[in-house]
Amino acid sequence: MRERDLKALEFDKIVALVRGMAVSEPGRRAVEPIRPSTDAGEVRERLRATAELTELRSHSGSLPLEDFEDQREILLAAAPEGAVLNGEPLLKVRNFVLAARTAAAFLRSRVESFPRVAAIVQSLVAPKELADALMGALADHGGLVDDASPALKRLRTRLRDERLELETRLARSLTAQGMDPFVSDYVVTVRNHRFVLPLKLNYMERLEGIVQDRSVSGETLFVEPMWAVELNNRLMLLERESEEEEYRIFAQLTAIVRGYVPELHMTFDAMVALDALNACAIFAERFGCVEPEIVDAGIELLGARHPLLVTSGREVVPIEVRIGPDQHGIVISGPNTGGKTVALKTVGLFALMAQAGFQIPADKGSKLGVFRGVFADIGDEQSIESSLSSFAAHIVNLTNIVANLRAPALVILDEPGGGTDPVEGAALAIGLMDYLGAHGCIVAIATHSTAVKLHAYSRAGFEAAAVDFDADRLTPLYRLKPHTIGQSYGLAVARRLGLLDEIVSAAEATLPAGSAELAEALNRLEAERARMGAQADRLHEREEELEEREREMARSADQARARADSERERVRGEGLSVIEELRREGSSVLAEIKSGSKGKRELSRTLSESIGKLDRVVPPREDTLEAEPLKVGDAVEFGDIRGELIALEPGRAVISRGGLRIEIAPERLRRARAIAPPSREPKVTIIAAASERDELNLIGMRTGDALRKLEEFLDQAYLTNRAEVRIVHGIGSGALKKAVHEYLGTSPYCAAFRQAEPHHGGSGATIVQLSL
Repeated sequence: MRERDLKALEFDKIVALVRGMAVSEPGRRAVEPIRPSTDAGEVRERLRATAELTELRSHSGSLPLEDFEDQREILLAAAPEGAVLNGEPLLKVRNFVLAARTAAAFLRSRVESFPRVAAIVQSLVAPKELADALMGALADHGGLVDDASPALKRLRTRLRDERLELETRLARSLTAQGMDPFVSDYVVTVRNHRFVLPLKLNYMERLEGIVQDRSVSGETLFVEPMWAVELNNRLMLLERESEEEEYRIFAQLTAIVRGYVPELHMTFDAMVALDALNACAIFAERFGCVEPEIVDAGIELLGARHPLLVTSGREVVPIEVRIGPDQHGIVISGPNTGGKTVALKTVGLFALMAQAGFQIPADKGSKLGVFRGVFADIGDEQSIESSLSSFAAHIVNLTNIVANLRAPALVILDEPGGGTDPVEGAALAIGLMDYLGAHGCIVAIATHSTAVKLHAYSRAGFEAAAVDFDADRLTPLYRLKPHTIGQSYGLAVARRLGLLDEIVSAAEATLPAGSAELAEALNRLEAERARMGAQADRLHEREEELEEREREMARSADQARARADSERERVRGEGLSVIEELRREGSSVLAEIKSGSKGKRELSRTLSESIGKLDRVVPPREDTLEAEPLKVGDAVEFGDIRGELIALEPGRAVISRGGLRIEIAPERLRRARAIAPPSREPKVTIIAAASERDELNLIGMRTGDALRKLEEFLDQAYLTNRAEVRIVHGIGSGALKKAVHEYLGTSPYCAAFRQAEPHHGGSGATIVQLSL
């Protein structure tokens, strides 16, 4: 990428914005050299890393990053054996280690879903031992605390005590009786690291001492009394011992730092990378940025907002730019101050930002290709120093662009061919469009030239767009309209701004033939485009309404299914309870019938009550209502029970089944359907005593039919108090006998069974003892 193109598209200002969001000077220096990459894989990785940290911040809040200083020179100074750092650089190391450990502690539990951020966090290896050692020894001003070592604490305590004793004795001597004529000031002071008294020139009349200094005026001498010399000497010796102990501690701390130099270098690099990446994430948050999708070709910017317009505080109208993967570029037309150049710069700047790893201020769904070069020819290139006119300067730049082209490339051209004859300039612009498009470039052009506009509109491969303009009020709307050509409105704007109407009218009269007709055709074209756009918007709204209705229907269906599942579970639970209750009651009634204490009428009543209980669990089904009313004599059914309707009254129906009469609500009945294949479920029937029998012959039956017959036979035998019955199954292949025995082994009616005696059928019959 050429630096002049980066500057022309104001990429340097974006870098400055991001740089200002780093918290440390090393982080700011790391942002400054960021440049667009031309490798698609690297671009995706950069964007993904920024997106990961942006998402992490949205979940967990701002990172606890604190300012830290460059550690490289400090670590270089600490590396040689025997090197000793003083308090100031050690304090910088301490603050850096604490900042790194704070950041690592915050991030380690939050980066599991963000692998690129996690890779940085893994390199934050500032050791706890070093942090503890520096925290325990260093004060916030860089000096050593008293507890840095027992020896230092002892020496400093003695030093404070003896200093206090000496100062106290000197202060008393200043206020002693008879000292007033000799005292210059009643303050004990220090000269040449020794405590002295400020006395007048005649002090020798009162005491002996050594003059350590004198005032500027010469009227005051700073005298060390002879009795204080030994005390001052002792203080100086203690200070020297304290300094030696401090040096030893600094050497010890430096040695600890030296042992962790590799880890500290790794941690420093990771902190710088984290600070720079965090600056990118903050930029993305503040400007409402998204991660664009990196595609093989084409550009699609949705809701794009130039970030420098956002920083200006003005209202920014988002634009949409679409250049398909099979297109060569876009030509933007329209009046001055309408936003053509801003749209061009937005396209170029967003390509540079994405390739540098910066998210772009646009809506989700935006797409960008990766370009090996982004070139720009924007603004007045006139150079007085080089004796170049504007046109010549543009041509020099274009020549250099063509010489450095490496497809795929993005070329931004603002008013190409300007500064010379309009016809030749338009021809040059069209030649550039065709050449660059044929050589694998995407071209974005802003122009007033009608020839260039029509060339783009009529030629496949180029998108024509126009900046929106209120033709009635002659004010720009700053929107970008696709698939159309914009008028320049130069004469209309000139009239509105107050230029004499006589001049404007004369200009209109000299317009080339066909200009008015072209303008009118463009107006009609724009009106038709607006009508079609409005119709498309209505269709889109209708489509969204239908989609929302479908979603609502799907939600309603889901809710209905959920309610049905819930109701099914409720009915199942309650039904199981009722069935269990009915089983207990039925067993009791059957036992009483067998004992003779109750008759068959009691069984009918029990069945009617059971049906009522089932009615309360499962409401009557709507599909049981018959189109043709039931009448006495009809074959009817409810559930699995079939019978003849023998009485029908409002709210009451009576059906007959075998020897039973069952009362039931009429709405529970339905006309009997075709008889289905026999069910394995047991049927309760009681036959007259005359037909009672104690033997069942199954010979010649299929196994299924035989077992159903056996089930009914045992049911009747049980109800008629038969203690023992005989089942004749024959010998044959033994399959029927085996099936009968397996059934008897599981039947609740069977207490035991055995092979019949030889004179009663032997192995061809089975004797069954019933459970009475």
